[in-house]
Amino acid sequence: MRWPKQWENPTALARLTDTHINCLLIEDEVPLRRVIDRARANGIRVIQTASQVPGITLIQGDWPGVRLSRSNDRNESSTGPTGLPWVDSNGWKVRLAAALNSQSTIWVDVAPKDPHPGSYELCLADVAACRGRWIIALDDQLAAGIESENTEALQTWKDLSRAIGFFATHSYWSDFVDEAVVGVLSDFSGDNEFLSNELLNLLARTTEQNRIIPKARFSVSSLTGLRAVLYPDSGPPTPDIRKQVLSFVQAGGLLITRPGWGDIPGSPADWDHPRYLCRVLGKGRIAVAKSDDAPDPYLLANDSVVLVSHRFDLLRFWDAGSVNAYLSVAPDGKRAVLQMVFYARELNGKVAMGGPETATVRVAGRYRTAQLLTLDRNQPMTSGESASRDVGMVVENDAVELHLPNLSHYAAIELGV
Repeated sequence: MRWPKQWENPTALARLTDTHINCLLIEDEVPLRRVIDRARANGIRVIQTASQVPGITLIQGDWPGVRLSRSNDRNESSTGPTGLPWVDSNGWKVRLAAALNSQSTIWVDVAPKDPHPGSYELCLADVAACRGRWIIALDDQLAAGIESENTEALQTWKDLSRAIGFFATHSYWSDFVDEAVVGVLSDFSGDNEFLSNELLNLLARTTEQNRIIPKARFSVSSLTGLRAVLYPDSGPPTPDIRKQVLSFVQAGGLLITRPGWGDIPGSPADWDHPRYLCRVLGKGRIAVAKSDDAPDPYLLANDSVVLVSHRFDLLRFWDAGSVNAYLSVAPDGKRAVLQMVFYARELNGKVAMGGPETATVRVAGRYRTAQLLTLDRNQPMTSGESASRDVGMVVENDAVELHLPNLSHYAAIELGV
């Protein structure tokens, strides 16, 4: 936690009791020397610079949520081509940093920006759902309100502390393996940085489950379980990567790439796409962009979902608003968790912050139980409880359809076979 400069009295450390906060970032030590001494005496770690902590990769984040229109009216937002509100999120940044630094814990440094009720829990969940850690930071008004024991400020602190405890309680989810349909293979740097990074951002908005595959860490196992590989880089891959990806295609996979990939083997397909030349190789397919120009990342993300086919969707949402979702499976394959971060919904033609009043999600897999977890409750809720909070489940042959109650910014569903 970035310690508020207003909290100069060591008694303020009592606010950390039962919060799972065990490390304080204090850059200016002089005015807070008494706080530092008391914190260390209480077994709390104090650091001055997060970027110098061993085993930590620090990234700069964005305050998550709906990007407001130029009028800054909370009922109006900037929108993308779909008409949905444009969302700032850190999930893809955390996942990319983790893929590039597999031995590190990812810390996200982002200060509050025009926070609204619930936005602190949203920022925490936005990062934690992807196994990152937000360096908790309070805006000056909230820090002062907590110091003066303002009722509303104290409730905000209580809600945030409860959310921190939620993710600490469910830290075992970090052992689960992310499910994926498409792999994004890139060096994620140099001339390829903008397109590959924005592609990850926009793929998250489609809820297409994807795996980030840095070229430097590529192996045959990188392709395990995937339906497709998306190669957005302008230049060709190494001969070894090319060989392995084409073997993946011959076995039934799909390659989506740009002309810079190089020679494309196979024969012309009997189907076409307005922006791709399509070929057949063995049991699989290759789709090569018709233009040498860098593609629009929005079109590339959405074209990839269509080219792969919706029949392979792991997740499919209805009436969920602006949502990022992450599905992962326990090592034993008997349990899974679906984490959902909600940024906004439409309410009477206006943008409303938070989660949907009702929504449905289809999850691929032969699951038979579903338990709903929210930040205000660590224990699962099942269909035997209050009808306003339970999750209805319809079991299909190879999927389950889950009917969700009114939700706030975050919810998780634990699934069992």
